[in-house]
Amino acid sequence: MLKCSFCNCESVYLARYSGLHYCRLHFTASVERRVKRAVREQRIFERGQRVAVAVSGGKDSMTALHLLSSLASARRGTEIIAVTVDEGIRGYRDRSMEVVSDFCSIRGIRWVTRSYSEFAGFTMDMLSSARRERTTCAYCGVFRRTIMNALAREAGADVIATGLNLDDTAQSVLMNMSRGDTDRIAMMGPHESSVQGLVPRVQPLRHIPENEVLLYAMVSGIPFLQSSCPYAEEASRNMFREVLLRIEDEMPGARHAMVRAASRAAFPRRGGKAGSCASCGDATSGERCRACELREEAASLVGRGD
Repeated sequence: MLKCSFCNCESVYLARYSGLHYCRLHFTASVERRVKRAVREQRIFERGQRVAVAVSGGKDSMTALHLLSSLASARRGTEIIAVTVDEGIRGYRDRSMEVVSDFCSIRGIRWVTRSYSEFAGFTMDMLSSARRERTTCAYCGVFRRTIMNALAREAGADVIATGLNLDDTAQSVLMNMSRGDTDRIAMMGPHESSVQGLVPRVQPLRHIPENEVLLYAMVSGIPFLQSSCPYAEEASRNMFREVLLRIEDEMPGARHAMVRAASRAAFPRRGGKAGSCASCGDATSGERCRACELREEAASLVGRGD
């Protein structure tokens, strides 16, 4: 029997990047300690008293909501608001929203939602069946971020926390570096400053690998939807996920190193100064924001019915 590196209890997890074995108690304590560190580093509770948490119902966002609501309960005057975007994916989003609804009801957390139907007049299921050159994810990601920001702004949130974990962040670094897109690396969260109309994003799970988020959610009894989006296989990110897993398997700690390197590089943004979209008024560096351009394009595809 392998023992925990910190006590005589049986080990339930080996962190290969550190070589440490953890029993259940010391594993959960390790995750919570690193999340608290991220909260301090990003000044999540110091930048205001209202924190929006983007919640999809999956393991990452539910874990972020669980941990932030627990930490906020000890801080007088701090409010956690859950925000969920309903893309209109039958059999997936409706089930995940039930998970979020039940959790928020039990915890007494305010929950606000908005659908693609309200935002664009169509659902992601409708768009997915249309003939198009872009992947479903190309539209969905832009729409989701736009709606998420609008919900947080309307709720008066000072920051919006996402469930992005260490793997997600390292994948984004690898993907953007492969494309030579240093602007996107510069715009990656967590955001230290705000832009007019955009709620700064923070990442409480930034230091936690994906497999550790899953294990923490399971041993802590956090409810979450275990199925994935039916359109996820279209995402170009999948290739980078596989590559990163291979790199991490051969070089434990590579994920941490990539994220640290990107954070220290401080790539300067080459894009123009943020202005207002001529169509919706949201912040953009061009005449129109990407969400409005894609919404118009998607609406024509859905309306065309081919």
